Amino acid sequence: MPIASADRAIGVLEVTGNRDGVRLGADDEQVLVSFANQAALALERVRLAEDAARAAALAQSDELKSALLAAVSHELRTPLAAIKASVTSLIDPTVEWDDAAQSEFLQAINEETDRLTRMLSNLLDLSRIEGGALKPEKEWYDVAELVVDVAHRLASLAVRYRLTTEVEPDLPVVHFDYVQIAQVMMNLGENAVKYTLPGTEIVLSARRVHNSVELAVRDRGPGIPASRLPHIFNRFYRADGAGRVAGTGIGLAICKGFVEAHGGRIHAESREGSGTTIRFSLPIEHEVDRSS
Repeated sequence: MPIASADRAIGVLEVTGNRDGVRLGADDEQVLVSFANQAALALERVRLAEDAARAAALAQSDELKSALLAAVSHELRTPLAAIKASVTSLIDPTVEWDDAAQSEFLQAINEETDRLTRMLSNLLDLSRIEGGALKPEKEWYDVAELVVDVAHRLASLAVRYRLTTEVEPDLPVVHFDYVQIAQVMMNLGENAVKYTLPGTEIVLSARRVHNSVELAVRDRGPGIPASRLPHIFNRFYRADGAGRVAGTGIGLAICKGFVEAHGGRIHAESREGSGTTIRFSLPIEHEVDRSS
């Protein structure tokens, strides 16, 4: 007995006789036909749901690609223009630059190249997160050393800020991917530098909270409106006023992806005019004696 939708066969219902050789009656056949029709409807609903899911995934993928292209094409212009201007000046045969000027041009090229590298790295990270290909390579690390390391990396960007660290003593070592979690702290620290006035304090901290280690970056910037806080970890989202600062709107989305890949959580606390604190947790899988 065929199981068919309106336009095609989906399957076949096979009915075997009983041992007594009794033939099925008209009522039995009607029940089987009804069953086959119901099965066809159910299977067709499953097929339609799968088709809709595939279409939604393709639409989301296209939307992501379009948003990426829009964000990247805009943000690439500034560093590329700066590099082009510096190189054009250096190779201009009509001008003889002294050593100080040449060094300044080369420093600008170096900084803008680093900026491009970070941007491309962020795009690759977002692609891995969206594609479900993110796999942390975990080892045991001292969180205190991580905080100090990130503070050193941020120092050159935060020369006009009071960059400090607050690390609770005797924290347990934690199982995490050092590169990814350092990138989370760097992204948060760079955001604090971008949106905070020079001369104010930026604090990198770590402490134990129940069965996890909590890391945080705190600033004294303008803060984020409460209505915007739930959205800041969405990709390409930029809060009011952020448009005045260069960025693609993917840094916090990457932070969220990295933290959640470690089984942790990330959230922001902010008051307008009083600054922002972004905290994230890393679970303590089990404690290791650091003195051994």
